[in-house]
Amino acid sequence: MYPAELTSPYVDRFSTAAGQRYKALGIERDDPDRSMKVAALNSEAFGAPVVLFCYLDQTMGPGQWGDAGMHLQTVMLLLRAEGLHSCPQVMWTMYRKTVSQVVGADDGLELFCGVAVGFEKEGVPPLRTGRADMTETISFIGM
Repeated sequence: MYPAELTSPYVDRFSTAAGQRYKALGIERDDPDRSMKVAALNSEAFGAPVVLFCYLDQTMGPGQWGDAGMHLQTVMLLLRAEGLHSCPQVMWTMYRKTVSQVVGADDGLELFCGVAVGFEKEGVPPLRTGRADMTETISFIGM
């Protein structure tokens, strides 16, 4: 679900965020069952009762994949406006054949991601991971 040749600083940021995310969920990096616990949480959509699956026609290119991401952000903001929480999950793409069979997606469609939807659990501290500074992630060209 991520490029095999992912390099620094991206692989470093991903690793740091993953460590923070799973530690907050009570899974330590040196836990021998870490992979199994992470997979279980993801496949259970972190306890959410609903998962939306977003597909694109396989002929679509990077621009349309960007459009899909922007569309999903709007959907997620609308869910918040209704008191719901959501979590995009790219891990579902690893099981795209099974998901497509279960939901009945046509062969010409590519699974973009799943989005877990539900109400936030009461009493659980919100999970926040660190972010790289904007100066490290955005370049304004021609300004």
